[in-house]
Amino acid sequence: MGMSESEKIDALIAASKALYERKLIHAAGGNTSVRDGDFVWISQTGAELGKLTEDKIVKVDLDGKVLEGTAPSKELGMHLAMYRARENAGAVIHAHPTYSIAYSTLIAEESTDSIPPYTAAFYVRAGRVPMISYHPSGAHSLHEAVEALAPRYHALLLRQHGILVAGTDMSSAIGIVEEVEQCCQISVVTGSNGASLRETQCRAIDKALGRSWDNVNQTS
Repeated sequence: MGMSESEKIDALIAASKALYERKLIHAAGGNTSVRDGDFVWISQTGAELGKLTEDKIVKVDLDGKVLEGTAPSKELGMHLAMYRARENAGAVIHAHPTYSIAYSTLIAEESTDSIPPYTAAFYVRAGRVPMISYHPSGAHSLHEAVEALAPRYHALLLRQHGILVAGTDMSSAIGIVEEVEQCCQISVVTGSNGASLRETQCRAIDKALGRSWDNVNQTS
């Protein structure tokens, strides 16, 4: 049996606070959402996730129409792009982790495989992670860039901004965020000179998971 609406809202609040406590977001940065059928509950624009309460969560449909609450996060477009492209997505997190942002500044150009897979856990959960070049926060161009990649990738690095991930639920989404941040930290600490998994090892993981990066809607 699936979670009720109230249980999903509670999970959204708990996850948002966990992200703040683990220093994966800061101040009023970042935004979180959960899917409930054809609807999405998302943090309000300007909400501090570490202090998120039910009255600061907005209900919208998959076209972005506000059904309950006031103004949703200005990054709503990124969240909806993930939900529309990925039927199995039950939660989306946009976070601003320190090492992920630091690592993104060291990459000169966009890439469809931007983060070295230093650990099997990272590659299992996040897989290939493209980097999108810098766009202003909330810009339509950023949401379009996410929309173009969402069918194939469930984790994205946003240059000088943060990361965006989609998971089957909040727990899996947080796990992806943590794995991405850890690998970015390893890369920064080692000067990108650490040994990452070999291509054959990554292909073996992909085969075991039944996924191909040439296909859309990879499992997250």
